[in-house]
Amino acid sequence: MSDGLLAWLRRCRRDTRGSAMVEFAIGSMVFLLLVSGIIDFGHAFYMKQVVTNASREGARYGIVYRTDTNGKRIAPANLSPTIQNYLLNGYLSRAFLPSDANPQVNATGAGYSSGVKGADLEVRVSAIKTWFIVSRFIPSLSDQITLTAATVMQCE
Repeated sequence: MSDGLLAWLRRCRRDTRGSAMVEFAIGSMVFLLLVSGIIDFGHAFYMKQVVTNASREGARYGIVYRTDTNGKRIAPANLSPTIQNYLLNGYLSRAFLPSDANPQVNATGAGYSSGVKGADLEVRVSAIKTWFIVSRFIPSLSDQITLTAATVMQCE
């Protein structure tokens, strides 16, 4: 190697200009990845809370004692609006779920069809969470996860 090239390499090795920018670029990538993961998991936690609250609210809506104009008890299966419509068009439509969440509501149990006092009514709500960032960095994690919550209450 020539002396000029060696001198230039020594100068480059001692020169620290731009190193802070490179360190910031590397550090900011890690920081942004961490923040986006926190946001993604926070959104999943929010959606799980919404699904849980919806199942609880649907069960409560279904078990409350209601009568028709003749004074006969209305079974939860015959409510208007139905438990499913009450949640999908009411609570879940105002919950800021993403458009691809596709919430599903199922009401079952002996209390759902009969409405007999003390019979169980189960409301199960599920929604799909699509990961924004996390699934791209964790290969074993699928792109979507189904969040489900169920609430069982006794008819009044």
